[in-house]
Amino acid sequence: MDNEFKINYLLNILKTTPKVVSDRIIKDQTRLNFRKDYYDLKESIDNFLEHDTDDRFYILPGLRGVGKTTIVFQLYDYLTNERNINSNHILYLDLDRLKDQGPFNLLEYLDIFIKDINEEAYLNNWPLFIFIDESQYSSNWDHVGKIIFDDYKNVFIIFTGSDALNLQSSMDSARRSLKKEIYPLNFAEYLYLKYGCEIPRGISDSIFNAILFNDFENLIKDERYIQLNVYNKFKRDINKIWDEYIQYGGFPLSFARKNHASIIQLGLDMKNRIVEKDLDIVLSVNSQTRLNTYSLINILALQKPGTLSYNKLAKNLEISKKTVGNLLNALECTQMIFHIEPHGAITKRNRRPWKYYFLSSQMKAAIYQNSGQATKTKGEYMGILTENLVGSLLFMMKNKRKQDFGIFYEEEKERADFLINTIDGRIIPIEAGYGKKGKRQVINSMEDHGSEYGIVVSNKTQSIKIEENVIFLPLKTFSML
Repeated sequence: MDNEFKINYLLNILKTTPKVVSDRIIKDQTRLNFRKDYYDLKESIDNFLEHDTDDRFYILPGLRGVGKTTIVFQLYDYLTNERNINSNHILYLDLDRLKDQGPFNLLEYLDIFIKDINEEAYLNNWPLFIFIDESQYSSNWDHVGKIIFDDYKNVFIIFTGSDALNLQSSMDSARRSLKKEIYPLNFAEYLYLKYGCEIPRGISDSIFNAILFNDFENLIKDERYIQLNVYNKFKRDINKIWDEYIQYGGFPLSFARKNHASIIQLGLDMKNRIVEKDLDIVLSVNSQTRLNTYSLINILALQKPGTLSYNKLAKNLEISKKTVGNLLNALECTQMIFHIEPHGAITKRNRRPWKYYFLSSQMKAAIYQNSGQATKTKGEYMGILTENLVGSLLFMMKNKRKQDFGIFYEEEKERADFLINTIDGRIIPIEAGYGKKGKRQVINSMEDHGSEYGIVVSNKTQSIKIEENVIFLPLKTFSML
């Protein structure tokens, strides 16, 4: 493609982006609410505009549908409408669309945007902004980001894409960039984004301190505030709203869907896009491998939480154990799933089977319901989703906070679902359940490990209850982690 085509392509993008952004972030003449991730990035943009800072190269990986593009569009809107940045100084480039034009050199497009289309800004060192979406479709996006960062001090750049961006990052880009994972919504974000409910900003910190340090004072205050000022304002039963959240509320894109069938289809579509597009980035995939991947995902979604036998999976799928391992690893790289290892010495963890969970309970629910399995009994179905949700929130807590603790499971029966192993050697058992849930499993794990306290996360109670050394934490409260 010659330079004239590239210039015209970029000029057309600059012309059409304002309407694309408006259509995406304004619904019924009201702008969408903001996630905390937006405010974090906005603060970095403000620092870039007002101070001399090197925090101007960001990578936003994450599962499809979690709202990365919406955050970028909200930043675009902030720049144009509140910071009065000329829209021609902001490039939003979707590489999923650009790749349809044929092979492309990303650096050439960005050089043209900076030095040709915005020559005056380039010469005068005026701020420019580049937002690259679906970055995984450029094999050298990280190298391009490094060059832009090094050569153009007046450019603030964000790359978003699937979690495969983590694999493509080089040491050079890692030294220069800041990574911010974007995750499925917790219950607090769901209530705020969908219903405009004001949730105490420190709620996640309160839950974290309660779990890790047995400090429940602030959490009890936050929970009481939410019950009085949020839950009581709903005409509907808040428990039913939570039931909808765990099944249909993990992805902001779901909010625009009018019925559950449409939301289920959205979850299935995202699953299919991961298999059809993202998988190719981390694994050599042929048609048979892709079919095996679909079968494996269904097995993961339909089973009760538990360990997976590679031998059994290999036999059922008629593939080798090595291929099973490669597929599971690839799905983890896309962040569709994650694993939890058995508690014990590292040699034991490497020998024993792992438990696998979906990062989004919504995606698991979509596959589960599409198979007709969800009609068996509500208790069993919701119990499966609840354990998945608790596991995923703990996993996200660890990654978002960059905390040095482990999440494990116990192989012995009648034990807690999860064990938190802190850096100072404390073991915190956590049991997850829906419906009537006792404390026997947690007590057994506490006795095994000499734990000072344990936690039962369930809908058995509507408020935090403490019985001796066992804390009953309501699902609604824990889901705001």
